[in-house]
Amino acid sequence: MAGRTSAAADRELVVTRVIDAPRRLVFKTWTQPEHIARWWGPQGFTTIHCEMDIRVGGTYRFGMRSPHGTEHWKRGVYREIVEPERIVFTFAWEDPGGHTGHELLTTVTVTLSS
Repeated sequence: MAGRTSAAADRELVVTRVIDAPRRLVFKTWTQPEHIARWWGPQGFTTIHCEMDIRVGGTYRFGMRSPHGTEHWKRGVYREIVEPERIVFTFAWEDPGGHTGHELLTTVTVTLSS
């Protein structure tokens, strides 16, 4: 990325997906628990807990169960919400004691296809 010189820029990951759906619907699937619980996580995993407070400063916490029965928990804080185009949130895995590890900053940008 031109113009970025911080060490964090060296660790930036950009993932792009093209989804044939209206922009507002894609945004809704990221911001409503009944939708995100159906698709978040690896294939074969089941969402066992989905708690979301969709507002700047609000938190979320998800629990997933692997096909082998192992539980995985994650949590974060919403930093920015611009409907229907952007969601910025932190992401951290919890250890079995409920403590979080390294925190990632995630930005989801929903754009119109050209």
